[in-house]
Amino acid sequence: WNVKGDEMKKKKNGPSFKERFQYWFDDRMSKGSLGLIRILLIATILVILVIGGIILAAGLADEELGTKGVFWETMSTVINAWMPSFGDGSIGYLILMGIAALAGLLVTSVLIGIFSSAIEEKINNLKNGNSAILEKGHIVILGFVPGEFTLIKQIVDASADNKRCIVVAGDCPKTEMEEAIADNVELPKHVKLVCRSIDVFDPASLAKCHIERAQAVIVNPADDVNTAKALLAVSSILGENNRDVYVLSVVADSKYLLPAEYARAHNVTQLLANRTLSKVIAHSCTQPGLAQTLMEFLDYDGDNLVETIVEGAGGLTFGELTARLDGGVPIGVFADGQYRLNPTAETKVPEDGKILAFAEDETALRLTEAGETPKSGSKGEAAPEKKEKILILGVNEEIGTILQELPENAAFVRIVGADAEEKEKIASVREDIAVEFGGETVPREAGELEPLVREAGHVVVLSDHGAEENEADVDNIMRIVNLRTLRKEKNLSFSITAELRRELSQRLADEGDGTDFVVASNMISLFLSQLADRPELECVFREILSNEGNELYLKEAASLGLSGTVTVREARSAALSDGYVLLGFLTDEDGRLVSSFNPGLDESVDLAGKRLIVLGEH
Repeated sequence: WNVKGDEMKKKKNGPSFKERFQYWFDDRMSKGSLGLIRILLIATILVILVIGGIILAAGLADEELGTKGVFWETMSTVINAWMPSFGDGSIGYLILMGIAALAGLLVTSVLIGIFSSAIEEKINNLKNGNSAILEKGHIVILGFVPGEFTLIKQIVDASADNKRCIVVAGDCPKTEMEEAIADNVELPKHVKLVCRSIDVFDPASLAKCHIERAQAVIVNPADDVNTAKALLAVSSILGENNRDVYVLSVVADSKYLLPAEYARAHNVTQLLANRTLSKVIAHSCTQPGLAQTLMEFLDYDGDNLVETIVEGAGGLTFGELTARLDGGVPIGVFADGQYRLNPTAETKVPEDGKILAFAEDETALRLTEAGETPKSGSKGEAAPEKKEKILILGVNEEIGTILQELPENAAFVRIVGADAEEKEKIASVREDIAVEFGGETVPREAGELEPLVREAGHVVVLSDHGAEENEADVDNIMRIVNLRTLRKEKNLSFSITAELRRELSQRLADEGDGTDFVVASNMISLFLSQLADRPELECVFREILSNEGNELYLKEAASLGLSGTVTVREARSAALSDGYVLLGFLTDEDGRLVSSFNPGLDESVDLAGKRLIVLGEH
C-alpha cells in the first residue's frame, strides 16, 4: 500500500527533478553530434565559472591576476587540459586547477570522439552515395540486377564520343554496384557513372536522383510488382503532362500495365516483355539465326539506325536511293510526320532528303553516280514450300501467341508440358496447324527426349515463367545439352531455339553451334537502351518487334532469283523488287552463324552458303 501511495503521490506532484534532467539530457543527446557539443559547451562554461568563482572567493590566486586573469587561466587550463606547475600557486589553487585540467581532458576526449564519429559517418554516407545528383540530361536506371550488364553497356556504346552521365540507383550498396559494373563494363573517359543506394519506391529517396532533369528514366526492377511501384514513384515526382523526361519500363504480365491515358499523361512507355519475346521465338524457330540477327540489329556495337539528310537524295525514288546509297542501307523515308519503313520503289524521298538508314557512321553515307538500275533475277517456277515440323518443350502463358505467330508453313506442332486446361485453350488457336500433345511433364534426360525429337525439324525450349529465374534457366540448359548430344550422336538435323531469362545463363550455354537463344534480359535491355537514347524512333522499333508491318526475315537467295556471285547493288535491287530491304547476309561457317550487315555497294558476294537478311512485311 505504501508503494502504491508513493506512486500516486509522484503522479500528482509530477516528474522529479532527476527525471526532468534525464529527459532533457536524453533529448539533447538524441539530436546527434551538435546536441552533444552544446552540452559539452554548457558544461565547460559551468566548470570555468564554478572553479574560477571558488578561487576568487577563497582568495587562492595572486592579487596580480585579478578577476579576469583568474577566469582566463581557468579557461586555458580547461581547454588545454594542462596541469599547473607546483610553483604556480597555493595548494588549494593547484587542486582546483588540477580539477579543471581533468575536466578539460574529459571534454577534449569526448570532442575528439564526436568529431571522429561525425567524420566516419560522413565518409560512410559518401560511400553509400547519399548525396543528391546535380547532373542534367543524364539517364537514370532504377534497379540494379547483379550479373546483368547489357543495358549499361548499350547506353555506354550509344554515347559514342559524346559526354554522358549514367545514374544507376538500387538497393545494393554503392561500392558493390560500382565494383560489379567496373569489372564487366568498359567505361570511356567521356562517360560518367554515378551509383546511388536508395529506395527506388520512395519518392523522397528517389528525389536525390533529380529525375526531373534527366533525359530518360529506365525502370528496371526484377519483377512486375516492384516495376509498378517504381513507376508510380517516378510519376509522382514528374507529375502529369510530363513531356521533358522519357520514362521506360517492361512488365511480364499485362495486368501490371498502366492505363493508357495515365501512361500518356506521364510520358511512360511500357513493353510487354513476354509477349514480345514470344513473337521473336515464333519467328526464329523456323529461321535459325534470326534471333541472333535481331540482337545484332538492335545492338549499338556496329551498324545502327540513323536519322539523316543525304545531300542530293531529295526527289529521288526509293528504288534509285537503294541502288545509289553507299556506306549504309536506306530502310525508310520521313513522310507525314513519321518514318515509313520499306516503302515501294516508286516512293519519292522528301525534298530535304531526310531518310532512315542502317549504317555504322552517318558521315560515311554518300550517293554514287547514277547508272543503269540492275535488273532483278528471274525467279522461274517457285519451289514448293517446305512444311515444317516443330516440337515445343514447355508451356507458359504466351504459348497461344507463339502458335499465332508461327509462319504458314508450320504444318505440325507437338507440345509437351500442357495440362488439360491448357490443351483445351491451345487446340483452338490455329486451325490450319495440326497440334499434338505429349505428356504434361517436360523431360530433361536424353533418353526421354530422343523419341520426341526424331521427327522434328525445329525444337523450341520454352522457359517456365512461374519458376525462379535461375532454376528455370538451369532446367533449360540441361535440356539444351542433352538435345545437342542427341543431335550429334543420332545424326539428327533439328535446329534449337531456346528461351532463357538471364544473360549469364546464355554465356554458360552458348557453344557456337548455331543455337538461337532468346534471352529476356538481353533482348529487353537492347530495346530499352535504343528507346532511352532515341525516343523519337519508338514507332520504328515497335513495328520491327511486332507482327504488324515490317520485320526481319532470313531469305534464301534463290527465292529472289539470285545465285552465284552478285554485287550488293544487284542484290539490293532484286530484294526491293520483291518487297524487301536487304540489310546484309548470314553465313554458316562450320555450324556457327555469322552475320554481316551493310556491305559495300559494289562489293561482290558469293551467295553459296548464305541467306539474305531482309526487312519486309511478309
